[in-house]
Amino acid sequence: MTAEEKGLATFKQFVAENPHTGTAEQVVTLSLGIAAAADRLSPTTLSIYRDATALGEKVFSKLKVIGDQLGQLDDKTRREVTKGLPASYSTIHLLCALKPDELATAVKTKQVTPKTSVRAATTYVKQVRFPRQSLGGDVEKGRWSIKEETLYRVCRPEDTPLSEYLQRQLEEDLRKVCSRYGMDIRKASNESTIALREADRKEKAAFWREVLEEQLTQKWFQETDKEVRKTFNLKVVEEVWDAPLRTFTGFLIRTGRGKQHFYEDHGQAYVAKLHHLQETTESRTNRYNLKRRIEEVLAHEESTKLVIWRNFVLKNSGLL
Repeated sequence: MTAEEKGLATFKQFVAENPHTGTAEQVVTLSLGIAAAADRLSPTTLSIYRDATALGEKVFSKLKVIGDQLGQLDDKTRREVTKGLPASYSTIHLLCALKPDELATAVKTKQVTPKTSVRAATTYVKQVRFPRQSLGGDVEKGRWSIKEETLYRVCRPEDTPLSEYLQRQLEEDLRKVCSRYGMDIRKASNESTIALREADRKEKAAFWREVLEEQLTQKWFQETDKEVRKTFNLKVVEEVWDAPLRTFTGFLIRTGRGKQHFYEDHGQAYVAKLHHLQETTESRTNRYNLKRRIEEVLAHEESTKLVIWRNFVLKNSGLL
C-alpha cells in the first residue's frame, strides 16, 4: 500500500469513526479533521478524499466551514463551545455564520444550547448580524451602525468558470484571510445591508408612530384649548403627530402645565416623537442629534419613570 493509499484509508476510517450525524463532539472532531486535511492537501487530492467518503460535496463543504470557524478557538474554549452545541451538523453550520468569539459568547450565555433548533439558530444569527437598537448608553451600537468602507471587489471574468464548490472554497479562503485583519466579507446580494437597515427603520418608525398616537389621542386633542390650537394652526390631531419638533413641543407645553412639568405631562409622547423622527429622517446627522437628545432626556434626574416606561414598551414590542 502506497503512502497515498494509506492516507486515504486513514481518512476514510476517521470519517467512519466520527459520523456527521453523530454527537456534537463527533461533528466537531470530523469538521476539524476535514479543515486540517484541506490545509495540507491540494484541491485535487482533497476532492479524491471527499469522493471516497459518503459525505457528498455539500455536506463536506459545510463540515469544512465548521472546522475552519471552530479551529480559530483555543482548545479550552472549543471544548466548552462543543458541549453547548446541538447534535446537528446543519444547525452548527448555521451558527458558524457567527464569528468564533460570538459563538463562544452565545454558548456561554445560553443563547445557544444542545436543544437549539435550525429555526432558532437562523433567528439568532440574524439578530447578531443585524441587531436591533440596544437600550444601553449608545442606542445604536448594532454592528450595522458602524461606518464601513468597501476596500476591494472580487470579480469573476465571464470566461472564467467557477463551480458552486469552488465558489464556496473561494469564500472560505477569503473569509479566513479577512479574519486575520479584522475585516468582513459579504456575498453580493439584492438584500443588501442598506436594504435591511431601511426595513428595520421602517418597522421601528411604525412602532413609535403607534406609541405616539396612543399617547396623544383624538379625545385629548379635542379637550385642548381652542385658542392654543388656533395659535399653532392645528385643526386635527394628525397635524400634531406630524408637526415639526419645535411646533410639537411648543404645543404640548402650552396645553400642559408649562415647561416645569413637561416631562411629567408629556414625556412619553415626546420620547416617542423623538424616536419616530430618528427612524424617519434621511439625514445621518439628524439621526445622531436625535439619538443624543433621547440620551439627554433619559439621563435627566427626573426621568427614571420615563426610562422604565420606554424599556417596558420596547420589551413588549419585541424590539428589545
